[in-house]
Amino acid sequence: MTKYFLTLMLFTLLSNGFSQPVSSGKIIFKETIQFKIDLGDDNPELTKMIPTSQSIDKALYFTPEVSLFKNNEQPDDLEINQEAEGNQVQLVIKMPESVIYTNRTEDLFLKSQDIMGKDFLIKDKIVQYSWKLTGEQKKILDFVCQKAILLDTSKQVIAWFTPQIPVSFGPAGMNGLPGMILALEQENGERMTIATSIEPIQENFIFEKPTKGKKVTLAEFERIREEKLKEMGAVNGGGHGIKMIIREER
Repeated sequence: MTKYFLTLMLFTLLSNGFSQPVSSGKIIFKETIQFKIDLGDDNPELTKMIPTSQSIDKALYFTPEVSLFKNNEQPDDLEINQEAEGNQVQLVIKMPESVIYTNRTEDLFLKSQDIMGKDFLIKDKIVQYSWKLTGEQKKILDFVCQKAILLDTSKQVIAWFTPQIPVSFGPAGMNGLPGMILALEQENGERMTIATSIEPIQENFIFEKPTKGKKVTLAEFERIREEKLKEMGAVNGGGHGIKMIIREER
């Protein structure tokens, strides 16, 4: 009887230890972007060589008050070379890095972003997003997540968040839910971000604020971004911040 009692106590302690809410850590997300690149009828063979999607690992470092979202590793440029009838065509697809820093204590949102080779530093207050909970649930990394839809008709965003991580942050600077966002579906699924692992944050981790780029507000940046997308036209990669360069030598 005594042995049974001690074994049960040990099991209870272990279960309680693993079920404690997570309040800080590092989450690795896999972000996959679907390409919509149309080069027209001039070079159908090159169009066939362009991949339909590209994935990148990103990291979210967080505490209850501060978060930092950036590339886990800088991705290599994707280069495609084609030679036909004496012409050499090189296509380069770049995925510029953006770094997003959020500080609730200071009500501060900072984001460094590259657009067409020009760096911008967005400085503003934290955007307060509003959501509609659907009641749907699914598991991500063994966390029970709930589905929420962003109440903003200008953006198409679905989030899956977990109250088991009671921190109102998420990838891409999204927030406003009663728990960590572990998955995002944006732009009708053309941009998918999902957590693939979580680990404790390293001791004495420094949340470095991005400093690179021309300082603008969020509204100013959105206006500049829309102007640049119009300039890029059909080869903008779906408006995801991807930069494509085409060089042709005769």
